[in-house]
Amino acid sequence: MATKYVKGKLYNLKISDLQPDPNQARSFIEPVALNELAASVGKLSVLVPIQFCQNDQGAPVIVSGHRRVKAAEMAGLKEISGTFTDGDTRLQGFVDNLQREGLNPVDEAEQMAALMKDYTFNQNQLADALGKDKSIVSKTLTINKLPEDVRSTCRTNPNVPKSVLLDAAQMSTEANMRRKFQRYMDQAAKTGQTSVQKPKVSKQRALITKTGNLTGELDGLPWREWSQDDRSDLANALVGIRDKADGLLADMAQ
Repeated sequence: MATKYVKGKLYNLKISDLQPDPNQARSFIEPVALNELAASVGKLSVLVPIQFCQNDQGAPVIVSGHRRVKAAEMAGLKEISGTFTDGDTRLQGFVDNLQREGLNPVDEAEQMAALMKDYTFNQNQLADALGKDKSIVSKTLTINKLPEDVRSTCRTNPNVPKSVLLDAAQMSTEANMRRKFQRYMDQAAKTGQTSVQKPKVSKQRALITKTGNLTGELDGLPWREWSQDDRSDLANALVGIRDKADGLLADMAQ
């Protein structure tokens, strides 16, 4: 018999039981950011619960938190905490992806078009549902005009700016779109942007990485070899970190 979940309640879920959302907007997860998240999860566990719903068979389905689940699995965790939700979970999951780290521009454009079709939204209604300006929605949707081979290249290349795709999509024919896009790729290859440019890291991810690195530096710290003054200063710094961490964890638990 399927488990009966209560909306808003926190549960410990077996990762092996979780099903991916078939309508998940994010088709590509940037591997560098995912590895950083997995390292952080391995040290600090998953601090923010995922959200999940149930499918027709009663199995838990991820609504938001696909990256956290993948990172937890990579870190060797067997369980993850999650809150149950219901209602319009597709829109909820899409908005969560937009707010957390931003989707690949192609994924974003294709999901917007799919939402318009499935919900019979016009562009104004879609903008209202997503909480975005109509002009931004309208521009983003033009990316769907690009040829499939161009969009396919961009799905796995987080270094291609959205502005480049918007400019290419304004061309009158697919041949011109390809030429416009290829000119950018050729120029980027000459300057090394397509191969060595680091993907943009959000402030949140940068802070998480710094916190994880600090935790690693504290492992095996030879503090006994330090002077008494250095020991005292370190102790004071650690107390400050502990107090801040306790306060943040208490807030997140609420």
